[in-house]
Amino acid sequence: MRMTRGYGLLALLFLLLSSSACLTPGGPAGPGQPPPTATTSVQTKPGRLSPTAIPITATPTLDELAHGIVRNLTLDQKLGQMIIVEFYGAGYNADLQQMIEQSQVSGVLIEDKNGNAQSAPQLTTLNATLQAHAHIPLFISTDFEGGYVNELRRITGERPSEAAIGATGSMQYAYDQGLAAARTLKALGLNVNFMPIVDVLSNPNNPGLPQRTFGSDPMLVTNMGRAYLKGLTAGGIVGCLKHFPGLGAASVDPHRSLPTDNRSLSQLASSDLIPYRTLISEGVVPMVMTTHILNPQLDPRLPTSLSPAVVTDLLRNRLHFEGVTISDTLWMGGISNTYSLAQAAVLAVKAGEDLLLGPRGLSETRSVLAALKQAVLKGELQESQINAAVERILLLKLRYGILSQQRALELLATPSDGQPPTAHAP
Repeated sequence: MRMTRGYGLLALLFLLLSSSACLTPGGPAGPGQPPPTATTSVQTKPGRLSPTAIPITATPTLDELAHGIVRNLTLDQKLGQMIIVEFYGAGYNADLQQMIEQSQVSGVLIEDKNGNAQSAPQLTTLNATLQAHAHIPLFISTDFEGGYVNELRRITGERPSEAAIGATGSMQYAYDQGLAAARTLKALGLNVNFMPIVDVLSNPNNPGLPQRTFGSDPMLVTNMGRAYLKGLTAGGIVGCLKHFPGLGAASVDPHRSLPTDNRSLSQLASSDLIPYRTLISEGVVPMVMTTHILNPQLDPRLPTSLSPAVVTDLLRNRLHFEGVTISDTLWMGGISNTYSLAQAAVLAVKAGEDLLLGPRGLSETRSVLAALKQAVLKGELQESQINAAVERILLLKLRYGILSQQRALELLATPSDGQPPTAHAP
């Protein structure tokens, strides 16, 4: 009889638990990504296997670890891994406890306006506390752009804007700025920066991108974006290209209302899509953020962030992006003027988004997760799609050492119901 993948994983787990060599931290790097330079410290709780008690002779691949963990998660846990939440205040409070320990969200967004980043000691302590209470280690993310947008300004002071970086024309300078940003973020306990912006600025009066682009030349944007992203990656920080498929021509800020762009796909391909097509083909892109803009040439009805034609057909199928997709914040006016947060979340996942930005606080987080679960139970969302999204998310966490292999083995050995893993019949 042919061994199914379920039996294969069970056999793998048996090997992991029964052999005698030591675990090597890190693992094979993904395309364009270095091996993790550090592993997350494991918080062993009562009833969990201690990582020191898992001697092995063969290290599973990161893909096998991610796949095995997903098989052990409940639907609620998987949906939690698809959410990055905002929160209020500078310390670990009751709402955070519920979102992290009960809802098991994938990560948090550090925002100045929410009072999250008051000082370096405060933020470092907060981030360590967040990770200590997480079942699966968290994405701790922010917009550390420089210039107009810097959510850590109170701690770091001013930083060069993308416009200033682009004006130098120096890829070395762009790399150095990315690496410097990574070192700052790493020291504070963050691991994701929603940078670089690779919008090609065709509207110099664009109200949503003041000083936030490298320039108007697609090749300059591509080269500077690549260099900045490689600097982040070298410093162990997950970078993210934004705002797909391109916000450079907008005359409306999507924070306020929905911009419109009527350019054809061929026009976009000769400008806005060049950075994405080039860098994705080079295998250096871990994450792409989609923006809120209506382009009737791509989808006459849905904003790009909620459109299967854009997220799945264009980004996944035509540009062959295999990393993590993430929506821009779903409470922005470009979405919330038309859709409730719960409606937008379901549409975004239908479109092909892996991660969602948008819930602010406990109430909105519960609302989004309830809507997603109901959509799965009704058959509006397929659990196979949820599984694939969470595998990509976990694989990214593994590749960057956010989720250590030791912790991954614990998760693989201890399913959510606390029972040993079982093989599934063919």
